[in-house]
Amino acid sequence: MEAITKMPDYYVQVFCPVQSEYWLPQRRDRLIIIGTKRHFSFRPPEHQRRIALADILEPDPQVTITTAIKKRMNGEYRDLPIISDPYCGDIAPTCVAHYAKDKSTRLVKDNRFDLGVRPYTLREWARLQGLPDSFEFPVSSTAAYKQIGNGVSVPVGEWLGHEMKRYFNRSTLLQ
Repeated sequence: MEAITKMPDYYVQVFCPVQSEYWLPQRRDRLIIIGTKRHFSFRPPEHQRRIALADILEPDPQVTITTAIKKRMNGEYRDLPIISDPYCGDIAPTCVAHYAKDKSTRLVKDNRFDLGVRPYTLREWARLQGLPDSFEFPVSSTAAYKQIGNGVSVPVGEWLGHEMKRYFNRSTLLQ
C-alpha cells in the first residue's frame, strides 16, 4: 500500500509493507516513510525472481543442537519453533537480533540432524538479509547475529537508494 500526503512544507510518502521476500527467502515486512520537499512518485519495488531458501543453505553446516532446541521441539517451552522446509518452497521467518541468544526459535528442516531440524548458521543468516559471502564480520558471532537481525535487507536498501537517487537527480534538474 502506498500513500502520498501533502503537508505544509513537504510531501510524505508511505510504503507499507516493503517486503524482503520480493528478493530474498525471508519474511520481513517493513514500513518505510519518506519525506520530500517536492512531489515525487517513488516507484514501488518490482517483483524479482526470489532466491530460494534451499539456495542459501550451506552444504555442510557446522551447528550445535542445543538443549534449548531439544526442549522447544519437545514442547517444553510455551512456543514451538518456527520451522522452514527449504524443499517445500518455505521461506524463513524474520531474522531477529536476539537469534544468537536463542537459536531454538527459528529452525530449518534438515534430516541430516537427529531431530530433523537445525538452527541457521551465521552465513545463512547473513544470506537471508542479502549480504554477500565476501562480507566479513569483525565481531563475535553473537554481535554478528545481532547486527544482521537489526539490519535492513540489502535489496530493500538498494531499492530505496535508487529511488532517492532518482529523486535527487530530478530535484537537481528542476533547480
